[in-house]
Amino acid sequence: MNAYTRARYDIVLECVREANVPHGGRLLEVGCGDGALAGVLHCRLGLPVTGVDTSEKGLLLARQMFASHGFAGEFKLIESYDTGLKDACFNTVVCSDVIEHVGDPRAMLREILRVLVPSGRLIIPTPIRFSEAPVDPMHVQEWFVGDFMALCREVFGEPLKVIQSHPVFWYELVSSGNPWIGRAGRLLTNFLTKIGRNPFMERDGAWRCYTTQTLVLAKPAVTKSQAS
Repeated sequence: MNAYTRARYDIVLECVREANVPHGGRLLEVGCGDGALAGVLHCRLGLPVTGVDTSEKGLLLARQMFASHGFAGEFKLIESYDTGLKDACFNTVVCSDVIEHVGDPRAMLREILRVLVPSGRLIIPTPIRFSEAPVDPMHVQEWFVGDFMALCREVFGEPLKVIQSHPVFWYELVSSGNPWIGRAGRLLTNFLTKIGRNPFMERDGAWRCYTTQTLVLAKPAVTKSQAS
C-alpha cells in the first residue's frame, strides 16, 4: 500500500475508463518501467497492454511479472522517441510521470500522436513545477499547469480534461525529513486509503495547492476532406 502511488494509478484508471476503449482496442504505455502500472491497467480493465521503455532491466521485470500472472501484454525496448510501432494502431496511450525525464518532450508527444488512432486518447500525468529548478534531480524539466497545457496544445490541441491532485500538505507530511512524522503520515494516508478516502485523490477541495497534474488529450479526428 502506497497512498501516493495508488492515487496516481487510480486517476489514470479513471481516465482510461472514460476513454471507452472499444472491444479489441489496444492500450500503450510509454515509459512503462517495471510494468507495475501496466499490470494494474490489465487487471482492472481486461485490456492487453503494450509497453515501451529505454530500460532493459525494467522491461525484464515487466515481462517476468506478466508471465508469472498470465497477463496479456508485450514489452519493447526503444532507444529514442521513435517507438517503431505502426501508425494509428492504439486507441489509448498512457504516459505517466515520464515526460519530465525527457530532453525533447515535443518529439515524444508527436510520436504518441502518430501511433494513436483518430480521436484516440493520451493520459499524461506529470509533477507540477514549484521552483526554478526541478525539485527532483532526476527530472530534466517541470511545468506550471498553464505551461504544460500550452506545450501539449501545440501537438494535440485543447486538452479534454485537466486534473490537479495530490495536495502539497499530504505530500510534505509523508515525505517529511523527520522519520517519525514521515512514518506517521504514511500510516495515516494508507489508513484513509483503505477506508476509501485517499487524501491524494483530492481535487478542488480544502487544500488548494497540488503537486500533480494530469491532462487527457485527444488526437484530432480525420475529416472527410482530409481523408480525400
